[in-house]
Amino acid sequence: MQPARILVPFKLNGAKSRLSPILSPDERALLAISMLKDVLDAVSSACAGGATILFKSGNTSLRMQGIRADVRESGLELNESINSFLEEWADMGWPSDVLMTMSDLALLSPEEIRGVLGTEGDVVLSPGRGGGTNLILIRDPGFRTCYQGLSFPKHIDFCRRAGLSVGIYASYFTGCDIDEPEDLAEILLHGCGRSKEVLIKMGFTLSEHGRAGCIRITNQAGKTSDQGTPPSGRPLPSSNK
Repeated sequence: MQPARILVPFKLNGAKSRLSPILSPDERALLAISMLKDVLDAVSSACAGGATILFKSGNTSLRMQGIRADVRESGLELNESINSFLEEWADMGWPSDVLMTMSDLALLSPEEIRGVLGTEGDVVLSPGRGGGTNLILIRDPGFRTCYQGLSFPKHIDFCRRAGLSVGIYASYFTGCDIDEPEDLAEILLHGCGRSKEVLIKMGFTLSEHGRAGCIRITNQAGKTSDQGTPPSGRPLPSSNK
């Protein structure tokens, strides 16, 4: 395994708010923790060097959730938190490369991580849908993140201005972050970890209406929902990817 420090930003309070039409706050927190564990499993299986979680302060302790990693609580926003870590890492002499990954990539596998690690460049970017950046392999201490709006072109532009070479690793699984209700179908279709198990226990199942989607066959109290719809009374949107 190649050495690289794994860096994962994570927050629990108000996690996955765009899933609120179909998941309660406790359910969203449970899914967020499950996806974080799936990400750590995938990355740690292909990458030696240990993991650091940049944990938004004011949340319930991650140590109570069985997370085995160096947890750093911070009140900083995303860019400031990541870049502060990179500055500290550089001050330590840059002990290893840094692999920064988002915590909601429930479809990640060790093969995808090996693909990122095997891509050349001072900085390797893995794009997300809609102009985001889901993973960044940082080999040069001069890099800083630009997470706001369309971060992928901003990261490319930063590297160009800083004189850093850029590699791009793009795949469906690294690009599929879980944000919207229709994204849950992708976990049921392609997932194989805790996230899929959690959704199944919550009563979600696949539904085919032209394209794959998912429906909830039980509500939050464990009772069967009317005609396979979620507690809100609306069918979940089908995936249109």
